[in-house]
Order: sequence, then structure tokens, then C-alpha cells
Amino acid sequence: MNTESIGFERSHSDANVSVQRILLSSLKSNLRMLPNIDASDCFFWDAGFFGLNQVQHFQEATPEEQRQILQIANRYLLEEMYCVEQAGMDYMNKMFLLAETCEERMLYSLFAADEATHLAQVLLFVGTEPILSGGIFSRFLSEVIEISDKAALMAVVQVVLEGWGLSHYRSLAKACLNPSLRQVLQGFLQAESRHHAAGVIQLRQFEPSPKSLQVIHGVLTQFLQMVQIGPQYLVSAIDRVKGILSQADRIQILQELQTEIYSSTRLQLLRSLMNGNIPNSVLDKLEEQGSFQPYPACMTQDS
Repeated sequence: MNTESIGFERSHSDANVSVQRILLSSLKSNLRMLPNIDASDCFFWDAGFFGLNQVQHFQEATPEEQRQILQIANRYLLEEMYCVEQAGMDYMNKMFLLAETCEERMLYSLFAADEATHLAQVLLFVGTEPILSGGIFSRFLSEVIEISDKAALMAVVQVVLEGWGLSHYRSLAKACLNPSLRQVLQGFLQAESRHHAAGVIQLRQFEPSPKSLQVIHGVLTQFLQMVQIGPQYLVSAIDRVKGILSQADRIQILQELQTEIYSSTRLQLLRSLMNGNIPNSVLDKLEEQGSFQPYPACMTQDS
């Protein structure tokens, strides 16, 4: 396999066989417990999970077109998982370097091992097809990992994104059609919960500086905007299969996907997650600028 990761400037290669062999040996105990995996299976979530069964363009598509749209949507979620787990591994390694005590380094070493295992498990389902995800969320994650402010990093990644990931993975696992992937996703939950809880506890020991607060506000504004615009990847999937969609078509699809309800639910979850964990001064600014309100479909079709 020769798979290049866009956004994290790293690749997977079979060229270094000795490293591959040692890695697989180290991961064996974590991977051998999985049922047999068919990497050619590309349908892990059905149309109902995505809400595509409510979309006229999908309903009127031929069976082959529906299959292609679902395949793109499924692939998007797999590649998103890949990017999230690689970002998680990079984050834990960075926090290891920023650690001020031996115990903190030990903690982040263990957390990095969790993320490395998760990444290896996701790769089992990605297969040999190149990972092409260079989307907005992947780029966002790669930029966040470059932050040098420890308090800001912890607040954004461990407290908000890890907490968000718990809900996201739980939802993916519940609806997953593939028993092997469902087992993997359920296995993620305990580790992610531990990572999130550690971040919440550690962040309480910090008194964020004005600079930290500014960074946290800026990054969370950017993240919330991605949630506000709704599931744009589904519109893109239909567009790729059915041909170039008009502006009216895009608005109609987002309305049929009930994007405002979809985004509102997630934004309120994030608001609840941040409450008590993110400084009130940051939350107040986010509230004032409307970051917890979803964009109407007519405002998001060009996003």
C-alpha cells in the first residue's frame, strides 16, 4: 500500500518491510481480536443514516447512481476517521514534548499508543485505495496541531474535539452495518473518554493567558463554522455522481437533509460540552457572534 496523507505530510509505504514487520508485531494483540475484515466492503452506513432517503435527487437516481453516492459518503466518513486518529496521534506526541513532569510524559505516551492503535484499526477498513481527504476538516486539524500554546491545545483538542468525538463515534457505531467496524468504533469509546477526562482535569490547573484565550476563541469559531454549515459532503457526493448541481438544487438538498436541525443539534451538544470547561469569556464571545446558531440552507450552498 502506498497511501499519502494530505494535510499531515506523511505517507504509508510498504518499502520499509522491517519497520512494517515490527509495527504489525507490536499491534498484533490489538488487531487479532477483530473478526475477519473484508476491506472491499464500502457500505458501512446506509442511506437512512445519512438522511439521503429524504432527498429527491437521491430518490430519483438510478440504483447504480445511489450506490455511487453512498460509496462516496461512506468513504468520506472513513477518511475523516483516518484524519482524526492521525491528528490525535500527532497531538499526543506533541503534548509529550510539552510535558513538564515524568508522569505527564508517561500519560501522553500511553495516549499516543491508543491513537496509534486506532489509526491502525481504521486503516484495515480503508483498504489500498489512496486516501484523498484534503477537505476543510483535515486542513483544520493539521493547523490546530501546529498551535504552540499548551493551554489552547488542550482546550481545543482534548476537551472539545475529543469530547465531540465521543458522541460522533457512538453515533457511527450504533448505525454501523459492519460488525467488525462496529466493534472497532465501540472500542474507541473507552480510550477517547479517558483522553477527554484527562484534558478536562488538566485544563483546570491552568489560568489561560489573554493570548491563550484569543487562540481558543479563534480556533473554536473556525470549528463551529464547519458545524454551522451542515453536511456539505453529502451535497458534494450527489454533485459528483449526478452532475453539476444548480444553486437551487443545492439549497433544496440541504433543506431536505434538514440541515438546520442537523446542525442545531450538534451545536447545542458542543455548547453543553464547552460549558464549565471553556472559559466563560470565550463562551460569551461565541454566543454573541452567533456561533451556536446553524446557517440556513440558502446561506451554505456555496460553502
